[in-house]
Amino acid sequence: MITQNIRGTARDAVLTQSLRLFASRGVDAVSVRDIAAATGFTNPALFRHFAGKEALAGALFEQCYRQMVETLEPASERNGLRAWLEAVLTEIVRRPEGVLFVLDNLKRYWHTLPDDLKNRNLPKLANEMIAREAMAGRMRADIPPALVATVLFGTLGQVARSVHFNESDIDAAALADRLTVLLSEGLSPRLSDQQPSTTEIDDG
Repeated sequence: MITQNIRGTARDAVLTQSLRLFASRGVDAVSVRDIAAATGFTNPALFRHFAGKEALAGALFEQCYRQMVETLEPASERNGLRAWLEAVLTEIVRRPEGVLFVLDNLKRYWHTLPDDLKNRNLPKLANEMIAREAMAGRMRADIPPALVATVLFGTLGQVARSVHFNESDIDAAALADRLTVLLSEGLSPRLSDQQPSTTEIDDG
């Protein structure tokens, strides 16, 4: 039991330090030697826990992605844009490196996820939330949900980057309010979308 706990602690240390390095520099710019130096392990010791850097990055991606999905699914399914934004921003406050790593590497490591997580698709959750907002008349229906989701994830990725590098200290609820207002101004239905068209009758 003690040996298992030590191994678990060592693995956690590798994951924690690797996530910090990957979020800061990007996966390609981090070497196994960098990870070993940050954790205090030798290269062979690292390979007792992971087959290599890509296997380590894939394990981290799965862990961080699962945390994000478990946070965002309830907000995506039950609430609108404001609640969804606060859920993401709260996750950024808690784990900025994890959110940043996921958003920066969705395309690269998506295929490594187990099937249960592939079925819990973050972009799909966002698209469905945006589509519901449009159906409820709170967003423009003529803008594709996928395009809106790209804007949202891009903005939130920059917020996560700023928090990770200690460039800003955010209040999740307050920033969610401000972003909701900002996005609503550009995404709110146009007057012509809300009013039925009328045809002028020529009395002459």
